[in-house]
Amino acid sequence: MENIFGRDIIPSNEFERIAALKRYHLIHTPPEPVLDQIVQLAATTFDIPMALITLVDVDHVFFKASIGVQGLSGMSRGKSLCSIAILDTAPLIIHYAEEKKCLLNNPIIAAEFGLKFYASAPLITPDGFAIGVLAIVDTKPREFTSEQIQSLKDMADMVMKEIENRNILDAF
Repeated sequence: MENIFGRDIIPSNEFERIAALKRYHLIHTPPEPVLDQIVQLAATTFDIPMALITLVDVDHVFFKASIGVQGLSGMSRGKSLCSIAILDTAPLIIHYAEEKKCLLNNPIIAAEFGLKFYASAPLITPDGFAIGVLAIVDTKPREFTSEQIQSLKDMADMVMKEIENRNILDAF
């Protein structure tokens, strides 16, 4: 897998993390209205043009729900900021993406109208595995307050609860 970040993007618990992701049966499944509503809520709440729920698989990051990235259903894991975001349980906030040395090789950031702001909160399973993120993205730099970070975390928790509820219902 190509990795443009110049750092390891594979967590030490990768095998177990992928197994946790697979048990939810979310990849290559139809859109889910509740998850679409959550990304719409995130875009509206933060007044931002792009919001996504992503799932980080072995080599690919899948967009389970998205606003502002029409025509894309995912991207290579080695080019997605979500690959870095799942390495920690804390939100990842990048205020001025073009100032981050490890991101300068990323075509999504280096483009003239590329990504300038990225914020995400991991989707953490009850057993502690980060299977993806709720992310918001903008083409202009922004500040992000501690209250906004908490709201993003709360929305990510909503996503994970919805995924858990879906999994419980599918078991019946």
